Amino acid sequence: MKETSSNSLAPIIAQVIEEMKAEQGKNFSLEQINLAELGRRTGLSRAKLRRLKENGFRDMPHGLTGHRPSIAVLSGHTGFLDKILQDGVSNSAVYFRRLAAEGYSGSQTTVKRYIASHRHLIPAKRQLIAPQGNRGRRYITEPGEAYQMDRDFTKVLDHTGTEYSAACFAMICHHCGQRYVEFFPDAKQENLFIGMIHAFRYMGIPQYILTDNMKSVVLKRDYDGQPVWQKDYEAFMKTIGFRTKLCKPRHPFTKGKVERLVRFVKENFLAGRTFWNVTDLNFAALAWCNEQNGIYQ
Repeated sequence: MKETSSNSLAPIIAQVIEEMKAEQGKNFSLEQINLAELGRRTGLSRAKLRRLKENGFRDMPHGLTGHRPSIAVLSGHTGFLDKILQDGVSNSAVYFRRLAAEGYSGSQTTVKRYIASHRHLIPAKRQLIAPQGNRGRRYITEPGEAYQMDRDFTKVLDHTGTEYSAACFAMICHHCGQRYVEFFPDAKQENLFIGMIHAFRYMGIPQYILTDNMKSVVLKRDYDGQPVWQKDYEAFMKTIGFRTKLCKPRHPFTKGKVERLVRFVKENFLAGRTFWNVTDLNFAALAWCNEQNGIYQ
């Protein structure tokens, strides 16, 4: 057996061995120590004590300490990862779900390590405006009291690799964050009404909608500062039975959730996906909303 001293022993074992040595006196032998009794006193399994005994009861580091698994499990998927990185997407959750659907059997941690070692592929972000600082205070609403609504144009790829623009309609509950997303070929007012009706069927009808000053909603403000609603939208609003509150664009304290949702759609849902047509796109968007709404926040 290997030579050992009490200074190199694991502390809990060293203490018990000293107690057993004091009890047995000259009859004590470290090579013939009773592992069952040692296990009873230390709480360690006999298998672990056998392994420790081979090393003179020294607490040795694990054989895989400092070892990182290779990215060989990503073989065949690196081209897809590099392409999305070059598109500016660095969300490992996006990569992991797509790779799992293609048969990837590794972990999300391996994907994170690959992203971290290939960040040079991500294009630098452009700083469009200077930070404007704190411009207000957040507020909370009751369940079903207020929804935030927004529209924006997004770039979508079809199965041939052709890129085209689609109007993204987004609505999110201000209280719980439940979301609904739908795409349209253009931003006509009738498509806005269709998106709102579908969102109400999906989420329920709120007391009021928070949105910005889009032309499909409001034309201008009168001398008293009151909004002059677009006549069709005003009729639609009265028919459904909700009110509308106007907000400043790009103001995170009032409708920042829906603006962040549109950005999340671009970076998470649309990243690396191709679609046959707008119907296929909306089926995938609905499935994506169901998945995201089912995640506990």
